[in-house]
Amino acid sequence: MSTNLQDWVELLNAEQHVQVDKLREHARHGVASRVRGEVWLYLLEVLSENKTAEISSLVSLNTTYQALPSELPTELTATLLRTALGHHTKRFRNETYAGLITSLTSEQSTFTAKGKERASNNNNNNNNRQGSNVYSTMGGEIKSSTSPMIKSTDKHAPPPISLTSSLQASDSNISELNDLNTIRSQLSRILPPPPSTPPSRHTYLTILEEVLGKFHNAENMAGRDEEYRRNLNGGLQGSENDWIYLATPFVCVLSRPVGIFLGFQKLMEKLRLFPSIPSRLASFLTLFRLALPELHSYCEDEQVPYVQVAMSWMTTLLAKEMWLGDVLRLWDAYLASDDMFALHCYVCVGILSTCKETLEELDGSEAKLMLLDLPPLDVDRLLQDAANLRVSFPLPRPVENEP
Repeated sequence: MSTNLQDWVELLNAEQHVQVDKLREHARHGVASRVRGEVWLYLLEVLSENKTAEISSLVSLNTTYQALPSELPTELTATLLRTALGHHTKRFRNETYAGLITSLTSEQSTFTAKGKERASNNNNNNNNRQGSNVYSTMGGEIKSSTSPMIKSTDKHAPPPISLTSSLQASDSNISELNDLNTIRSQLSRILPPPPSTPPSRHTYLTILEEVLGKFHNAENMAGRDEEYRRNLNGGLQGSENDWIYLATPFVCVLSRPVGIFLGFQKLMEKLRLFPSIPSRLASFLTLFRLALPELHSYCEDEQVPYVQVAMSWMTTLLAKEMWLGDVLRLWDAYLASDDMFALHCYVCVGILSTCKETLEELDGSEAKLMLLDLPPLDVDRLLQDAANLRVSFPLPRPVENEP
């Protein structure tokens, strides 16, 4: 059962000790978007559950962040910005994604009837505008949809997906938001409220250039240079491009670069604890063959490049392939999980199971395009499917690296 905003506020506003175990339990069912960034920072252990030391800890982290250089090698800068520009265009500016992105960020219009009416009128008048205006026009309460079987040739926008279905237009919820802003005022310098509008192209590129520049330099200072990353990824180059996809969800839920950096850095620490890339692929592909033998055989016969798809899924946590609304909801469960890698493998097989009928109607190249740019999915149902798969099919043991 999802948790309403008031419950999240009460947990986060504990005077001395935040019950992270309860945050984790509730997060598995989805986090209210208004507090998602803050909850994620607790789940990632950026924020301490000891509230008495929280302010000093945040100030220290901010000081360390500000001291990091942000310069990147010219070639790497060009590569990252090119990838970021393409991702922003696809996920933020493409009009078929407008309704979805609005449901991530533009919450204020859901709290009053006047806001709903104004947003609806704006949507009718400005549907073809570019930039942030496109995303500020959608409003009203949006119902979650089931997972449509959209073929790779279908260009129509699916129904928008709401991340705020538990919030109703009422005075009590307006009061809750006001209380939340008051509660967090002491942390506003480091942890302000989440973004209220999608980032413009300039803002998005500027934030990522700063955050990833500081991350790159922090990694080099720690001895995790380009050679280290190449060895970690089984000898493959270009893993830095994955940083764009893995950092973008934090841009959606946190306002300041320091918060985005701290969350992203902790996520990358978790990813380093995953098995090696070859081991990840072996575990997932074995699970795929055991759980969906007919689809596996079909992919073999039709020469679907599913290994290439699996490589992308295993390195980006589906942040590249899924719609952002789905990514945020999925990552609520990922960050709350005791075994993120295992859950991720079962979710990936669950996606294949959900899309099975459509995939079997496509040839190899069409199937690849669909799997690398997934349609909107019912993430709650997907997580339930993953739980069912986990009961029936134990995750194959990762292949250990030979000494």
